[in-house]
Amino acid sequence: MTTATSKTKVLRGSAAVSAVAVLAAVVVAFLLAGADGLTGAAIGSVATVVVLSLGSWAMLVIAARSPAMSLPAAAVVFTTSGLILFIVLLIVSQTGGDAVVRPAAFSVIALTVAWTTTFALLARRERIPLFELPGADG
Repeated sequence: MTTATSKTKVLRGSAAVSAVAVLAAVVVAFLLAGADGLTGAAIGSVATVVVLSLGSWAMLVIAARSPAMSLPAAAVVFTTSGLILFIVLLIVSQTGGDAVVRPAAFSVIALTVAWTTTFALLARRERIPLFELPGADG
């Protein structure tokens, strides 16, 4: 059985790696596009970290309470996450120029890759199963 501590380690580890990715995205955007790039990268980074952390937390809670609901919930959570990030980028594209929207889009992509990869690696290391069958412990 998976402990809450293992799940917390995975979420904290993903957040820590994402924090490094946020700093890298913001610095690179600032160096390449100035203050507009910094603004875009910050908006994309914050939105992505918030959306992915809440979505991951929701999936861990749902999977623990009802393994049968994991797949339908994952479809809803991941679709909703994508839509939220799309809407954020759409708003940024309408209010800022290319110097803002490109760093925002780049940071969304970079942070999604960083978060997802770290989450998968840490979940595997902590041996968090995709779902737990009731009574499977013996």
